[in-house]
Amino acid sequence: MASAPAADDNAQDPAIADGPLPNEELTDELVLRFLVGDIALQRGQATLGAQTWNDLARRTHDPRVAKRATEVAIGAGQLNLAMDSAKQWIDASPNAVGPQQVMLSLLLRANRLDEAKPHLEALLKAKPQDAPSFFLRMHTLWDKNTDRNAAAKLTEDVTAPYLNLPEAHFARAVAYANTNRVPDAIKEVDAAEALRPGWEPAVLYRIQLMSDRPSQERIDYLHTALRKNPDSLPIRNALARELVINKQMKDALDEYNGILKIQPDNLEALVGSGLVSMELRDFDTAQQRLGAAVQRNPRNTNNLRLYLGQIAEIRGQNQDAIGWYQSVEGDMHDAAIERLIHLYARTGQPQKAIDLIHQNVALTTEQQTRQTLLESSVWREAKNYDKAWFVLTEALSKDPKNADLLYERSLIADLQHNVPAAEADLHKYLELQPDSAQGLNALGYTLANRTDRYDEANGYLEKANTLDPDNPVILDSLGWLRYKQNRLPEARDLLTKAYKAMPNPEVGAHLAATLYKLGEKSDAHKVLAEAQRLDPDNESVIAIGQEIGKP
Repeated sequence: MASAPAADDNAQDPAIADGPLPNEELTDELVLRFLVGDIALQRGQATLGAQTWNDLARRTHDPRVAKRATEVAIGAGQLNLAMDSAKQWIDASPNAVGPQQVMLSLLLRANRLDEAKPHLEALLKAKPQDAPSFFLRMHTLWDKNTDRNAAAKLTEDVTAPYLNLPEAHFARAVAYANTNRVPDAIKEVDAAEALRPGWEPAVLYRIQLMSDRPSQERIDYLHTALRKNPDSLPIRNALARELVINKQMKDALDEYNGILKIQPDNLEALVGSGLVSMELRDFDTAQQRLGAAVQRNPRNTNNLRLYLGQIAEIRGQNQDAIGWYQSVEGDMHDAAIERLIHLYARTGQPQKAIDLIHQNVALTTEQQTRQTLLESSVWREAKNYDKAWFVLTEALSKDPKNADLLYERSLIADLQHNVPAAEADLHKYLELQPDSAQGLNALGYTLANRTDRYDEANGYLEKANTLDPDNPVILDSLGWLRYKQNRLPEARDLLTKAYKAMPNPEVGAHLAATLYKLGEKSDAHKVLAEAQRLDPDNESVIAIGQEIGKP
C-alpha cells in the first residue's frame, strides 16, 4: 500500500518548512485519490490530475501536497486552479518564501496586480537584504499585456518604505518611463544619483531618457557623471558612443583607448575603437582591434568579419579578405558574398565570381534581375564591357521594361563610349521613372562628359539636384559640367563639397583638373595622388593624370 511522504522528507525545504507539518492520517480514501491524481497525469489527463491534487491539498492542509498541486496545475495550464492551490500552500506554510514567490508570479501572469501587492510586500519583508537587487529588476516582472499604469502604482506602493535605496528610485523611474512620464522618471533617476553619485544604472538609464535631447547635452552629462565615478568603464563606453553619434571621432577614440588601457579585452571598446579607426581610415588599428574582438568573442561577430574583409581588401591583402568573407554567416552572409564576388572580379578571377553568383537558383523575377546585375558588374569590373553588354541585352530581351537593367546597360554603353546607346537606354528608363534623380543625373552626366550639349545636360542635372539636393554624385556631375562650361570657381565649390562627402577617385580626378586649371597646381597634384591611390585604373584618373602631368 502507498504511504504518505515522511514528515521530514522536506524538512529543510524553505518553500514549505516553517513549522510542524500536519499529522494527517493516510486513509484508504486518501491513498486512492493520490493514485487517481498520478494515474491521470501518466495518461495525459492533466486537467483531471490538477483537480485531484487541488482537492488533496484542501483535504490534507499539507504544504508538500499543496506545492505538488500548484506545480501540476501550472503544468496543465490551469491558471485559476494553480492560484487556488498556491493559496492552500500559503495557508499551510504562511511564513515560507516559496509559495509567496509562486503566487506572485501567477497573479502577475493574470494581470491581477492589486492582489499581487501583499505577496510582494511579504517577500520583501521576509528578505529585506534582497530588496536592492529586486528593485533593479522589478520592471522585468511585467510583460506586454501588463497594465502599465497599474504597474507604476504598484511600484510606487511597494517602494515607498525603501526610498533610502537608490534602487527603489530606479524602479520608479522605469515604471514612470513605461507610462510616458519621462519628466517624473528623470526626477527619480536624479534622486537615485543624489543618494549614490555616479551610480552606473542611474547614469546609463538617464542617457536613455535623454534620447530626444541634443547629443552634446548627453555628452556634457556623461562627462559630469564620469567625474563622479572616474573608474566606471560602462559610463566611459557610453560617453564614447555619444561622441561617435556627434561625429567627434578622435575624442571617441581617446575614450575607447582609455578603456583599453584599463581593460585590454573590453569587448565594446575593442569594437568601438575598431569601427572609429575605420572611419578615420587608420586601417592598421582597425584591423588589430576588430581582429582582437573576434578572437575575444568568436560568436555573433559576422558584421566584424565583414568589416575585417573590407579592411584587408583596402590594404591589398586579398587572400585574407577572401578568408574573412567566406567565414561570414547568418544575415550578413549575402553582403559578404557580394563583396567576394566583386573582389574576384577586380583581381582577375571573373569566372570564380560568376560561379558564386549562380550558386543559388534565381526563381523570381527580382532574383533573376539581381543575378543579372551582379554578373554585369563582374564583367564591368573586369573591364570586359562587351560581355557585360551581352548579359544585359539578353536579360532585356525577356524583360524589356526592366528599369534597373536599362540603367545598368546605359552605364556599360557609356564606358564603351557609345553615347547614342547610353542615351537611348536612359530615355527609356526615364519614361518608366520620370522623377528619378539617378536617371536624370546619369543622362546629364553622359551629355556633359561625352558631348558638348551642355545646356541640355544642365537641364537634367539641375532637375536631379532639385529632387535630391546635396547628393555628392549629382554635385560631382554638376561640378564637372561647370568645369566644361569654364565656370571654374563654381566647379571647384561643387566638386570640393562632393569630394568631402564622397572621396571617390573619379570625383577626385574632376577636382584635380579644376584646381589645376585655376592655377592651384600643388593642391591639384595632391588630390590627384589621392585619387590614384584609390583606383589607379580609373578612366578619369588616367585621363586627367595625363592632362596635368607630374608635379
